[in-house]
Formats: sequence, C-alpha cells, structure tokens
Amino acid sequence: MKNYFEFLKKEAGPLSKSMIFMTIAAGITNGLAVATAIHIAGKLQPGSLHFQEFFLFISLMALFWYCKRYSINESTRLVENIVRIIRLRILGKLNNTDLLGLESIDKGIFFSALATDTATISLSTTVAINAISSGVMLSFLIIYIAVMSVEAVLITVGIVSFIVILYLKNEKQISGLLQKSAASENIFMDNLNGLLYGFKDLKLNRRKYQDFSQEELNTTIDASTDLRVDAGLKLNITILLSQSFLLFSISGILFLLPQIDQNQITLIPKLIALIIFTSDPVGNLATAIPAVSRAEAAINNIRKLENLIDQGQNQQEQISGEQPIKELSWSRICLENIFFQFPLKANGRPFHIGPMQLEFHRGEITFIVGGNGSGKSTFLKALTSLYPLDSGRILLDDIEITPFNKASYRNLFSTIFSDYYLFGRLIGIDAPDNEKIDTLLAQMELTHKTSIEDGVITNRDLSTGQKKRLSLIISVLEDKPVMIFDEWAADQDPVFRKFFYEVLLPELKAKGKTIIAVTHDDKYFHAADRIYKMEYGRCTPYELAA
Repeated sequence: MKNYFEFLKKEAGPLSKSMIFMTIAAGITNGLAVATAIHIAGKLQPGSLHFQEFFLFISLMALFWYCKRYSINESTRLVENIVRIIRLRILGKLNNTDLLGLESIDKGIFFSALATDTATISLSTTVAINAISSGVMLSFLIIYIAVMSVEAVLITVGIVSFIVILYLKNEKQISGLLQKSAASENIFMDNLNGLLYGFKDLKLNRRKYQDFSQEELNTTIDASTDLRVDAGLKLNITILLSQSFLLFSISGILFLLPQIDQNQITLIPKLIALIIFTSDPVGNLATAIPAVSRAEAAINNIRKLENLIDQGQNQQEQISGEQPIKELSWSRICLENIFFQFPLKANGRPFHIGPMQLEFHRGEITFIVGGNGSGKSTFLKALTSLYPLDSGRILLDDIEITPFNKASYRNLFSTIFSDYYLFGRLIGIDAPDNEKIDTLLAQMELTHKTSIEDGVITNRDLSTGQKKRLSLIISVLEDKPVMIFDEWAADQDPVFRKFFYEVLLPELKAKGKTIIAVTHDDKYFHAADRIYKMEYGRCTPYELAA
C-alpha cells in the first residue's frame, strides 16, 4: 500500500488534515459505539431503562455517520481530482510531443491507462479510505479487549499476526501478476484497435480473420485471463484468511482462554461479542487489499505511459507551443536539402526521404506523384513540419522555419491526409458562414446525407468518399493559404474526380490558395502548375510527356 499512498500524496499534495481527522474519528466513534453496546448489554435487567446509555449510543452513531460521510465524500473528491490531473497532464504533454514521438507509442496503452486504469484508481480510493477507518476501529476494539483480558488480546493479536504474515507472503506475487496482466491488457487494447479499424480487410479474408482472431485476440485474451486468474487465486487466499479470522479468534477465546485462566470464563461471551464486531473492519481491510493491489498495477501502467511520452518530449515542440500564432507574409516555400529518417530499429534499415530541394509557389497547384511506398505521405508530414528534419531547412522566402515560428508556419496549412480523422464538430472555425456551408454541401451532394448545425456535424455515418467530401468542405471553411490533399480523389466517382480537378482546384487557385495534392490521376496532370515525382524517398521535377 506504500506505493499507492505515495502516489496519492504526490498527485494530490498533502492530504487534507480534516479528512484524516474525520477518517480516524469515524473509526474511534464506531469502536466506542460497539463498546457502549456491549457495556449496556452486560447491565440489562428485566424492566430496566438506560436513557443515558441510549442517548450516548445514539450520539455515537450520529457522530460516526457524520465523520464517515465526510471522510468518504472528501476521498471521492480527492481521487476524482487526481484522475482529472493525470488525464490533463498526460494529454498536455502531447503538446510538447511531435507526431513521430506519438506514433512510436502503441495506442493500446493510451486507452487502458486513461480509461481502465484511472477508473480502477477511482474505485479503489473509497475502499482504501474505508479500510483506514476500519483499521482505527479494529485497533480500538483490540485495545478494549486488552483492557478486559491481556490473555485474550494476545490470542487475538497472534491470530492477526499469522494472517498478516501469510498476506505479505502473497502480496509480492500478486503485485507482479497484476503488472503482467496490465501489460497484457495494453496489448489487447492495441489489437482491439486493429480489429475495429481493419475490420473490412479482415472480413474479406476468412483465413486472415481467423489468424488475427487466434494470434492477436484469443492468445492475448487467454494470457490476460490466465494472469488475472493466478492473481485472483492469490487474492482469494487473503480474503479467505480474513473471513476465517472470526472463526480462528472465536475458537482461540473459546478453547484456549479457559486453559490459560479459568477465572476469565465469565468474560468469554463479551469477548466473543467484541471479536464478532471486529470481523467487519477485518473484512473491509481484506477488501481493500485486492483493490489497492489492482490500483498499484494501474498506477504502474500510467507511469509507464508517462515515461513513454516523456521519452518523446521535444524541446523544440515545447518552444513552438509557447509562441503566439502570427500571420506570415510569403511568396514561396523552399525546402533546402531536407532529409528525414525514421528512427533506427533492430529489425532492419529505416526508411528515409531526401536529401531534396524543392519549391512551392504561392497561388500555384502542385501535384506529387509516385508509387506506393515511395514516401509521399512521409514527405507531406516533413513539409508541414509534423516530422522533425534530421538535416536541411524549410524557408518561407528567406526566413528559416525554427521552433520560434514553427507554430505560425504550421498554421498556414489545411490538410486532408490519407489517414484523416473526421471530428464531430468544426474545431478552430469561428462563426462559420451558414450560407457558404449550405452551398458547399449542395456542391458535394451531401445535403440529404448530413448537415452542420451550430458547428456540429449531424451525421458522420457516411461512405468513405462522402466523408472525404465533407472533410474537403471543412478544409475550405478553414480558409488556410495552403491546402494539402493526400489522395483525396482516390475514393471519388468519376464525376466528383473531374469536379475536383477541373472546377474546385481552379476555384481555390483563383482565390489565391496554394494547392499541394498527392495524386495518381495522370488524366488530370494538366491541372497542375508543376509536378514532382517521388521515388525511393527522393522527390524530383516530373516532366510531362510531349
């Protein structure tokens, strides 16, 4: 539990003194109420009334209720604020992480850490705080037993010590199994992501689906299940020990105490009553053990995610994120001997693009052509400064792009990458022109498929081509000076493909937009002012055949 409470202290700061006081007070008042009840039971006589004792007992009950309610309410607020802090901190760190750093992290750990693990921590805290209060009550009852009989308390403490030793023996194994289970859960989440996004490909090929299901899903689920079962079996031993505590203690008082001191036989009914009352706090402590063990495994998984993000932290991104967005004046984008290479991995030679020297002129349409795997999408990410260059420079006219103006440079671009994501609302667009939206929806033949109301897209359940047309509408509404389209026309029918090249692109060019489009449509190469061809990571001017 030490790791767990150190985590709470680190994330929430010093625990509230009032919460600590109320937690302890709840345990003490609960213990006093039990002691009062047993004391009254020993004085009861037929026809007798004990108004003072009754008033004391009711007062202790009310005080316990107030203290316990305050304690668990504050603990709920505490842990939910911790979850909020963790989520905001992790997501905030992404602001200082470039795209390359994010892509190096398996997405499964994001889902498990920010959803499952934070929920586990949230659920565990009330249980843990309740266990603290129960621990105080248990201590009070043990002291009360000691006042009544030193021998009885020695028997009780001996049994508790025996249970604690067995718990400690299991605890290390439980922690290791839960951490392995968390790692297996990360893999499952990542594979589940693959199933959902690759479902259409898997559905087309039964063997492929079966192979994926067996290796990526079933095997991972089985491994996670085995680890959880092993951890659960260990935890069950702890739970059984706690639940057997009552029987062990009663048998000790009932059979051992008379052998030690026969004069204490008359105390046995009261002692057994006290021990029965201790079963509840012992049970609460036993319940807290697996909850906190799972929370500690969740904490380790969250820390693992943060460490992965920290490794991808980029000082240049931090500097860039701190700079204000400024309007840049320019006539051309110049790529001067740029070179980018993916990080070196043990299993092969990393792909790279460059070195290359290119220019993009304002108000021109440029096409990027080339085969699959030639580096077109990677080039676009380097061009937009999403990927950090290993060497070379990007210049706007004669001004070099540095961390101090990178954010403003990125702000020039509106992009539709091949792996684009369609958000549920218009993000970063202030007061969109409804008349313009209606016109664009009509042009794209989406009027009867979806709409945009108060900046919210009413329906995203569209075909791939329709989604791309809707994303193009959003790109136009963003009204950026440079528009990038990565294979936009690939999912369009011939009518919209022709509309894109012969109507939309000229209209955008007439408005002064700079268009950079990846395409395979050689039928429409005449629409471009210049064409570059990508081959093996190199980009060179492409000459149209005569």
